[in-house]
Amino acid sequence: MALVSVAGCAVSYTPSAVQYDTVRITAKAPRSQDLESLLKPYSDSVNSNMNTVVGILEREMEKKMPEGTLNNLLADAMLAEARKEFGADIAAAFVNYGGVRAAQLPAGPLTIGKVYEIMPFDNLLVVQELTGKLLQEFLNRVAEKGGWPVAGVQFTIKDKKAVEVLVGGKPLDPSASYRVANSDYIANGGDDCNMLVNIPQTNKGVLVRDAFLHYFQSITAAGKKINAQLENRVRYAQ
Repeated sequence: MALVSVAGCAVSYTPSAVQYDTVRITAKAPRSQDLESLLKPYSDSVNSNMNTVVGILEREMEKKMPEGTLNNLLADAMLAEARKEFGADIAAAFVNYGGVRAAQLPAGPLTIGKVYEIMPFDNLLVVQELTGKLLQEFLNRVAEKGGWPVAGVQFTIKDKKAVEVLVGGKPLDPSASYRVANSDYIANGGDDCNMLVNIPQTNKGVLVRDAFLHYFQSITAAGKKINAQLENRVRYAQ
């Protein structure tokens, strides 16, 4: 019996030439029936999922500074899901204004696709424990930016600073500790929030977008419509 080794028979190839070109895709580009046929099963699946209704908006929701109904809705969703995932002692939640990519949501059916439009980024929901002093510094940055979606806190913007700050209805205590929910983007110093960079983060792999979806689905499962009101959470000084 003879044993033959073929380990040395592998053939390696190297390209003899590389050619490339830039193809600009515009509305005037000719349609490719072959490509459309190839992609159709995938596009049908995506469209079916994105058109799934997760709830009914009772009224139009608007994103505004310093406070809007959409602001409050999203911050409420963050806080509710953070408390569900991390415990009822989460004091507050924040959503950076620039990360919300929809200016308004019309009353009526709310689809998964609309939630993706609101939050197209795969940011994680994280929790950090901040001293009252550091929370004040963070809120000053939020005030400097003109006001973000917030839940669990109230404050007035005066001279680009957060004043008259309430956390859970009580005056902010500089020496106390507060567990707050944010996106990992902000917790990692995004949007000039460098004061948060060195604070340990806890996360359970929940995307901010999924937190929104879970909140909307829970409201719908309870037989309710999705709604939010203006509550003077963030206001400008008179």
